[in-house]
Amino acid sequence: MSARATPYWWEYAGAPASPPQTPLPDEADVVVIGAGLTGLSAARTLARNGKSVLALDAAAPGAGASARNGGMIGGGHRLSLDDMEARFGPTVAHGLLREAHLDSFAFVRAVIEDEEIACDFAETGRFRGFWRSSEYEATARWLARLQTVIPLEAEMIPKARQRQEVASDLYAGGVVFPRHGALNPAKLVAGLMAAAQRAGATVQGDTPVLSLSRAQGGFRIETARGTVKAGQVLAATNGYTNAALPSLRRRIIPIPSFIVASEPLGENRVRDLFPSGRMIVESRERHCYYRPSPDGKRLVFGGRAALFEAPENFTTSALRGLIAEVFPDLGPIEFSHAWRGRTGFSFDFLPNVGQIDGVWHALGYSGSGNAMAPWLGHKAALLMLGDPEGETAFSQTRLPTRWWHRGRPWFLPFADALFRARDVAASFGRSA
Repeated sequence: MSARATPYWWEYAGAPASPPQTPLPDEADVVVIGAGLTGLSAARTLARNGKSVLALDAAAPGAGASARNGGMIGGGHRLSLDDMEARFGPTVAHGLLREAHLDSFAFVRAVIEDEEIACDFAETGRFRGFWRSSEYEATARWLARLQTVIPLEAEMIPKARQRQEVASDLYAGGVVFPRHGALNPAKLVAGLMAAAQRAGATVQGDTPVLSLSRAQGGFRIETARGTVKAGQVLAATNGYTNAALPSLRRRIIPIPSFIVASEPLGENRVRDLFPSGRMIVESRERHCYYRPSPDGKRLVFGGRAALFEAPENFTTSALRGLIAEVFPDLGPIEFSHAWRGRTGFSFDFLPNVGQIDGVWHALGYSGSGNAMAPWLGHKAALLMLGDPEGETAFSQTRLPTRWWHRGRPWFLPFADALFRARDVAASFGRSA
């Protein structure tokens, strides 16, 4: 039996659905383009502050990566502390780290609690496995320095204790972040949409934005269902940024991620794979990430089986091989679900909040959207309101492009070959 192409999460949350269509208003204070985690969070904040808000999505709200990701939440960043201080100075760099590791996660937890969003949230912790033995000491030094900057909870796990975290010998030890968590992302999106609507925002799906242009006092937004005038516009499209936002499209690289869920394996078998019940990620370029399902009966496993929209049989086969590599004793398993979504990477691997040609944006999460997207959607909304609380270090990052990226990511198959080669090369630096 072939695996279903819809996300496993939707079996329990229901597939994302568009609210009943209503006539679009002639104008709104703010039009939000993209009604995923960023856009819905921004719409909630704006509406709670008295703005008339129209949040539009080309499909059902949240049907992109927001409701189809791996269901892990926590802080993180992809640049070293030294790199960040050299690029931005200590004040901004430390602000970036605090927001990425602490503030964003705390904000989402508070929204879940305040809005009573039942999204299977659990503070499970996360284990990051090292692909090369040299990473252990380097990470220990990095962590010691980072903890002088922000109060980050973390623990180094030597290889001798690795099987207390995950039933695999693939890694050279790792690090545990005990405050990270797990959730059903589709339930989080549904809850956040309901919260935005309760606050007074209008949310409409199946309403693609075709173009926008300057108009007196704001913008003219052409949609497939009519035209709306807005005083301000927020682009919250991340990996789904299209030709209606050409300047932003050139600054975002849409990277597909591929995920499978196993048929039920049984609680005992899954507990053997995940003795600590933690979320698991790894440091290699292929970047596998995997976890037990919320009911503890299945394996949910994702990774960059390809950096381009490869055929399903290719990506499913690749994930099957990666699972066998991580869990060689598991044996053959069947998949109940096999799906994909698009993450939005920036060229410098940092999110950004700001304006280009007068249009506000919050995007570029580079694989860490469950915490950062609601947080920066909220911050963007506060900045649009002129509220000093909107201050964020992520308005000090850049959102660069390259002359050779004109909007279509033609270069991803070449990048895919490069990253595979880097993983092979890194394998020579691994200990037995």
